Amino acid sequence: MEKIKVIFCGTPQIGADILTTLTEMENVEVVLVISQPDRPVGRKKELKPTPVKEIALKNNLKIIQPVKISEAYEEIAQIESDFIVTCAYGQFVPTKILDLPKIDSINVHGSLLPKYRGGAPIQYAIKNGDSKTGISIMKMVKKMDAGDYYIQESIDIEETDDTGSMFEKIAKLGQKMIKENLLKIYNNELSPIAQNEDEVTFSKNISTEEEKINWNDLSVNVWNHIRSLSPWPIAHTFKGEERYKIQKVQILNNNVEAKPGTIVNISENGIDVQTKDGQVQILLIQKPGKKMMEASSYKLNNLSDLKVGDCFE
Repeated sequence: MEKIKVIFCGTPQIGADILTTLTEMENVEVVLVISQPDRPVGRKKELKPTPVKEIALKNNLKIIQPVKISEAYEEIAQIESDFIVTCAYGQFVPTKILDLPKIDSINVHGSLLPKYRGGAPIQYAIKNGDSKTGISIMKMVKKMDAGDYYIQESIDIEETDDTGSMFEKIAKLGQKMIKENLLKIYNNELSPIAQNEDEVTFSKNISTEEEKINWNDLSVNVWNHIRSLSPWPIAHTFKGEERYKIQKVQILNNNVEAKPGTIVNISENGIDVQTKDGQVQILLIQKPGKKMMEASSYKLNNLSDLKVGDCFE
């Protein structure tokens, strides 16, 4: 058979993983890669290629990086394709582009739709304390993440997981699913299933304000909130004007009465902070202007910027 011609749209590492799988499939030819423009990173603000661009260059694939994909319509339309496959591209793809492929435009989405439509499904699944999430391979339509899905598979969220580890798990699942199902979709062997509109929830992109820890919440919610933002962008809290980033905590069973946000103990194990119903112990913390470090350093090195009785806001 002729190779399946794919235009791929993606930007971060999870997209790069899906693109890698497509390049390794013997029955697939990636005819074009579309990624977000390179962004300045670090203190020197040097332009860094997206992970998807790095894979495209490694495999000598044609790549474009339009500021707005709609402005690249003419260039995309000249390339014959069977599918557009997207994964975490980061731009709204207009209908006139979605209609270009012979077969379909599909998206590898990191949730069990109709749950968590939007740009942060993995983060929301962890934040809400879900025990499972998954991948939906879905038809792309004008409305965001509202298309019928061809197939779904679930994966467990363990207590040891954070967003970083779940992205790795989800990427591997997505690679497996695209490898097993793209040819089936091409051969019309999978029937799309409509989403139940009554069960739709959304996962909008997380704002800086939403990264702030609410110590007046239950310990389990504080824990879920922090791991949903680890390893990026990392939850934060304030002591006065100073902002501290907190990447990892564990729930304690101590029975101490204090105002939520109060540091109730500093030990070789970490920093214990009061919540609405108990305490969590900070394990990884970043002081203003410093690198992330183990919270046990406060006791072991007699650091003085935080002490028992101080209160995070």
